Amino acid sequence: MKFTLSWLKEHLETDASVDEIAEVLTDLGLEVEEIEDRAARLKDFTIGKVLKAEKHPDADKLKVCKVDGGNGDILDIVCGAPNVAAGMLVPLAVVGAVLPGDVAVRKTKIRGVESSGMLCSQRELGLGDDHSGLWALPPGIAAGTAMSQLLELPDQVLELDLTPNRGDCLGMEGVAREVGALTRTDLTLPVFASVAAAIDDQLPVNVQ
Repeated sequence: MKFTLSWLKEHLETDASVDEIAEVLTDLGLEVEEIEDRAARLKDFTIGKVLKAEKHPDADKLKVCKVDGGNGDILDIVCGAPNVAAGMLVPLAVVGAVLPGDVAVRKTKIRGVESSGMLCSQRELGLGDDHSGLWALPPGIAAGTAMSQLLELPDQVLELDLTPNRGDCLGMEGVAREVGALTRTDLTLPVFASVAAAIDDQLPVNVQ
């Protein structure tokens, strides 16, 4: 079973960290198989704004771009994506960033032109299969904004390896009740309004 820390805290009044919650779950016999920090996976990626995209002097399919990386940083980046154009907002990996697959972005020269970063597609971020061009982001986002903030991923995902006898923890309410009992914290279970019947039909039920 997978759930986010924020989802658990919707049912439980606690300020405990994800590591503390994982330790409690383990003490309860609910083994935490994995903790995934989705925000950390995107920590090296921000939003860049393409200010200029001009033809590379020595390559027909490449463009030399001026990119606003935020905080006044203007970067020279060589890009081969067919859709790169001035005015675009795109994911930006600066020098030192690590792409999925442990590929580090380095300052390099491409056909004699220095490139100080990389503009990314969805696949290069590990967030999709599209590699036909750069991931064009919606307008109105400030250059330098973290990708994790844009995608609202400041959360951790816990995965439990449940045994067959713990069917009571196949739902969020059951997990929250167990953690609350051990940590002596109050549950804040969701309240659902009753739905009024719209018809008068009744069916007989015989429980044997």
